[in-house]
Amino acid sequence: MEWIRQGEVSFPRTPGEQDSIRAWRPWVLEEADATLRMWYTGSDGTTSRILTARRPPGGGWERLGVAIDAGSAGDSDSYGAESPCIVKTPGGYLMVYGGSDGEISRLHMATSEDSYRWDTHGTIMQRGPEDKGGANHPCLLMTGERWWLFYTGYLGSGPGQRSVLVAADSQTGASWDRVGAILGAGGGRSGGVAPLRARGLEDHLPVLRQRRRSPIRIALATSSDGLSWDRRGTVLEPAGQGPDGSSVHTPCVVRLHDGSVGMWYAGIPIGDEELGYRICSARFPGPWSP
Repeated sequence: MEWIRQGEVSFPRTPGEQDSIRAWRPWVLEEADATLRMWYTGSDGTTSRILTARRPPGGGWERLGVAIDAGSAGDSDSYGAESPCIVKTPGGYLMVYGGSDGEISRLHMATSEDSYRWDTHGTIMQRGPEDKGGANHPCLLMTGERWWLFYTGYLGSGPGQRSVLVAADSQTGASWDRVGAILGAGGGRSGGVAPLRARGLEDHLPVLRQRRRSPIRIALATSSDGLSWDRRGTVLEPAGQGPDGSSVHTPCVVRLHDGSVGMWYAGIPIGDEELGYRICSARFPGPWSP
């Protein structure tokens, strides 16, 4: 499986923008007219917000501003909103995202009728043993039988915390039943995993495997039932002197209308010690056969 790198996603920028320090954790949907919509985490060095952009067919990316801002003082997302995941529903759009109150991150929900104006609805799910240290990086997947929610659960707090991939399911998307941890860091390594956001690839959920003391790579695992997973190895590594020469992180994969598969992810160039992630893209011509 060979991905063709397409470099950094270019947004028109000026100093002081809300993603001037960091842009990462993208989620992309393709509209019926082949317009691409992107939601992503932007940081100005103080606060993380969920920003949005669009790319019309044949055109470049255009900023559309803030989709979800940090909450007010005392809210569960008062320190920032990040890691958006969006699905289209019969009634509009549903977003699950990560939000922090400065001590712990939790999963939150928002809804929209048109994907431009969003109403937030607070946290979802109570914490369990798999995410007692926090929850983030959600991935929603709608199948014919039920909804799946995959996310990163942190087993503790502080630097070097271990994480596992946690699953929950739902009949309607309104209330969720915890399934539990389904994947952790393999081979005895410390570190953890986060779900790759996959749309249009319902039989396969790729995941990001994060390893401490080595570059972060994008790896793949597949499942036929959402419960038992087979690791398939690394699919994208840091490479070259470009925007992703040091690290690749937080990917989103979409099967496009033309039959190809697009990946959007965050990269860090070699020598960047400030974690100044920028969104990059890659393309897999197909056919998709992991």
